Amino acid sequence: MSGGASPPPHLHKAGSSIPRAMLHVIVALLPALAVATVVFGMNVVYLVSVSIVAAVLTELLLRALPRRRITLYDLSAVVTGLLFAFLLPPTTPLWVAAAGAFLAVALGKELFGGLGNNVFNPALLARVIIMFTPLSVYLSKFAQPFFWRQVGFFTPVSTHVVDRAAGAVIYRTFSGVRLDAVNAATPLSLLHAGRLSNAVTGATPVGAVWLTPAGRPTSLSLFLGLRSGSIGEVSILALVLGGLYLIWRGTINWRIPVGILASFTLFNLAAGRDPLYQLLSGALVLGAFFMATDWVTSPMNNDGVWIYALGIGVTVAVLRSMDFHPEAVAVAILNWNLLSRVIDRLVVRPRFGEPRWRVLNLGRP
Repeated sequence: MSGGASPPPHLHKAGSSIPRAMLHVIVALLPALAVATVVFGMNVVYLVSVSIVAAVLTELLLRALPRRRITLYDLSAVVTGLLFAFLLPPTTPLWVAAAGAFLAVALGKELFGGLGNNVFNPALLARVIIMFTPLSVYLSKFAQPFFWRQVGFFTPVSTHVVDRAAGAVIYRTFSGVRLDAVNAATPLSLLHAGRLSNAVTGATPVGAVWLTPAGRPTSLSLFLGLRSGSIGEVSILALVLGGLYLIWRGTINWRIPVGILASFTLFNLAAGRDPLYQLLSGALVLGAFFMATDWVTSPMNNDGVWIYALGIGVTVAVLRSMDFHPEAVAVAILNWNLLSRVIDRLVVRPRFGEPRWRVLNLGRP
């Protein structure tokens, strides 16, 4: 056969190309981006723009210096910058977004040799790395929905650290105008604090437009995205619509989001926890449709895909039950990214007459 195999990643759908698939991902993320912009103002657009530009410039620089082939045409840097921005609170300082996008491309992609060789999802890897640095304080503070009404829709607002040891922050514009009564608890942080069993108590305001009589965010607030949280986790409706679009286009393997959400739900039901509130809180839906479905870091074999998906769903549920850090989704997906190639080797079926040790690439016994 002439020409040989195409460079990785190898898409599951015949006739697909990397740029076309990446463009589908960008289109699928637009509804969630639109909802986040309405809820949090132009801050969202500023953050996304800076993150994408930083990701693109990083890839360009790291490929131009050693004179490697420029691959910006595949749009993978754009998608990496966009997805990383979706993991950020809407008031994250722009320089933090740029630093994270740099880490995503430099360490998540180019360190492994570029797209097709990376072991981990680049955006998630950068998010978890920041979790262990002093910058984590900027990514753990969330603003009330529609906070922009105090200063205007187009006015940039960012988080400023007042006391790093105590994690105290304030929100202010570039001109120094301070916003009051903006800090809010996310639904997931309230859940982790054990404050949703009967009624919400304490002074921290709940970041949601509609609340139940007990003070809990309503399911409708969570589903539509009218609540506090990261840019890409607020609107479950918009994320599901985008995910269904990717499934319709054949860009992602439907078994991954179905397996993750189903196993997560069943585990919570068995543990006696409210599966609906758990599903609507945090970044699980974003991770299931847009992070875990990365072609490079997920198994190729459908049998392996089911193992991978069910494993992620159960791992997230277990980590949340242990009151693990809110980034349980990121940690779970990264761990199963590492296992995906092992899974592919274990579930692959040998051709007739082929010894299994050769299929597993274990070497001659």
